[in-house]
Amino acid sequence: MNEKTHSAKAPILIVGGGIGGCAAAIMLSKAGHTVSLLEQADELSEIGAGIQLGPNAFRMFDMLGITAEIEKTVVYPEHLVMMDGLTGDQVTSMKMGSAFVDRFGKPYGVIYRADLHRALVNACEANDNVTIHTGCKVADFEDNGSNVKVTTEDNRTFEGAALVGCDGLWSRIRGKLLDDGPPRVAGHIAYRAVLPIEDVPKHLYRNDMVLWAGPRNHLVHYPLRR
Repeated sequence: MNEKTHSAKAPILIVGGGIGGCAAAIMLSKAGHTVSLLEQADELSEIGAGIQLGPNAFRMFDMLGITAEIEKTVVYPEHLVMMDGLTGDQVTSMKMGSAFVDRFGKPYGVIYRADLHRALVNACEANDNVTIHTGCKVADFEDNGSNVKVTTEDNRTFEGAALVGCDGLWSRIRGKLLDDGPPRVAGHIAYRAVLPIEDVPKHLYRNDMVLWAGPRNHLVHYPLRR
C-alpha cells in the first residue's frame, strides 16, 4: 500500500489500477483533484503482450508526463508490412520513421504492455495527489448524491466526491450502474504470446510491424523492446 497525506477535500475514487485507471488518476490530479486508486491485486502489475501506439497515444504521453519513461523501451518500427499468409508474398508496405512524423506530428511505436503500465504506476506513486490502495476488491458502492461510498469485500469503506470504474471486462461498477449482464462472446479468439528474441527465426526477425493475412485469420508480430 502506498498512502500519502491529502487535504480534507474528498478525493475522487477510481476502482481498477490498470492502464486506464492509472492514466485517469494522473489526469484528474493534474486537474486539481486528489485521487484514491483502489486495486484488487496485492500489487500493481500488468499481464498481456504488446500494444501498438499511434500518434495520439504519444500526445497523451506528453500530457501525462511519462514520455521520457516510455522512450526507455518503446520500439519504432521501420515499416508496416502486410504479407499473404498462404503464399508468403509481400502484399504491401508502408514506410514509417520521419515521413510518418512529418505527416502526423508524432511517431508510431510498439511497446510491451507491462512497460507502459509500469510507467503509469511510477507516475502515480510519485504524485502527492494520488494514493494507491492495493488488496481492495470492491463489493459494492452507494451513491448518496453529494458523495459516494465504496465498500470492499473485507468491509473497508472509502468515501469520495465521485467514482470512476476502471475495473475491466467484469466490472462491478458498470454492472451496478447499467445492469447490462455478463460480457457476450464476440465470436473471435485472440492468442497472444511473448517470445525471447533469440527464439525467433532469424529470417523472420525485422524491425517492422508485420501482418500475415489469411482466410478468417491473421497473425501479427513485432519487437517489443529495444
